[in-house]
Amino acid sequence: MFEFVNAINIDAEEGRAAGEAFVPAEHPLFADHFPDKPLLPGSLILELAAQVSGLLAEEHAKTQLRIERWALLGMVRDARFLRPVFLPATLDIIAEIVRSQTSNVNTAVTVTVNGERIMQGELVMMLLESVPEWSAAIDARNDRLARWSKAS
Repeated sequence: MFEFVNAINIDAEEGRAAGEAFVPAEHPLFADHFPDKPLLPGSLILELAAQVSGLLAEEHAKTQLRIERWALLGMVRDARFLRPVFLPATLDIIAEIVRSQTSNVNTAVTVTVNGERIMQGELVMMLLESVPEWSAAIDARNDRLARWSKAS
């Protein structure tokens, strides 16, 4: 799913991140969802929102809480899908911190397409200490973040 995110801008001091993702209709994931009328699954919208929220939570932990942690989606406290999204589509994703502590960060997320809200919700990003086995995944994440930040 990381391949769909094009750009991200994180303002940890303000507790806000904005990301953009482009989802093409011809991607193999959507071959059966649905033929001749490709529809973006809600689970993928949540995943893209969690990617933006996770990066915001990690940067917030580093700069504001002064701890090095990695964020994983722990819970979807609320998610409301307001309209269907037909592909191809460019999604604008806004995440804002509503609560933080050393173990988790809650974000309010809003996803829009062409200026219309398609999803809103609250995600709980768990903050975990890394283990040596994660080093390849962390390197890949850092490469993606650098690429996305450069595109912003």
